[in-house]
Amino acid sequence: MEAMISLIQRNNKVFRRDKTQVFFSLLSVMIVIVLYAVFLQKMQVDAIEQLTKATPELIAMVNEWLVAGLLSMIAVTTTLAAFAIAVRDMESKATADFLTAPISRATIQMSYVLNAFIIGCIFSFVALVGCEIFIVSTGGELLGLSELMKVIGILLLSVLLASVFNVFLVLFVSTQNAFSTLSTIVGTVLGFLCGVYVPLGILPNFAQQLIMYFPISHTTLLLRNAFMESSITKVFDGVPTAQVESYKINYGIVYELNGHSLSIATSYIIIFVTIFVLAILSILIFKKKYR
Repeated sequence: MEAMISLIQRNNKVFRRDKTQVFFSLLSVMIVIVLYAVFLQKMQVDAIEQLTKATPELIAMVNEWLVAGLLSMIAVTTTLAAFAIAVRDMESKATADFLTAPISRATIQMSYVLNAFIIGCIFSFVALVGCEIFIVSTGGELLGLSELMKVIGILLLSVLLASVFNVFLVLFVSTQNAFSTLSTIVGTVLGFLCGVYVPLGILPNFAQQLIMYFPISHTTLLLRNAFMESSITKVFDGVPTAQVESYKINYGIVYELNGHSLSIATSYIIIFVTIFVLAILSILIFKKKYR
């Protein structure tokens, strides 16, 4: 345990020393905010105005939709940035040096994952505070205590999933140049795979299914349900249930696969199964790589 704590502290210090890496880990999120301010908000508001009149509550609901997507993306981008240390250690052979000490391979790998998890949690909670301030400043309401606890729980689960997902990806990268390419690819496609750049309903069927099968998109779905439950009830008061359900499906608040709506429980199962499978695969690959 002492060795684990020492490695985590070492990894955390190395991460905080590289300010540029921290900035670029958040660059994709900044791009989403700009896109949202210029295009996405008006497009969604115009679509909803066909069902009900525009109100401050409607704007707040649309902002909550974006915030949920941003938080799920931040969990991925910040944890991925934290794994730059693992790649640097592999390239400089520092990992091989660690293996000469009486430290197990599992301990070394877990230190990278836990460091990424801690960094992801810090950034996610800071982002949550910023998002709540943004929502209130645009006419929305603060989350109630029960909703806030629910969001925090989902964020922790989201960061854990992102940490395990990213350590699996990083095991196939051995140089800083390759890692930079990986970061660019992940940052580019993440917004689409989480249904943030483009509403789910306007995509072709194969793209919709790809998003629904992508585990991280289910954290976005859970966050949207947690943030938007109250505002959807207010905005769509008096609107036929069928139209409300159509909105939820089109904007990725409910996933409909092969004519069947996926339950919230199904999303949790997908997330937990993915974490377990990727964790096992990552341990096996790491052991094989450093035999």
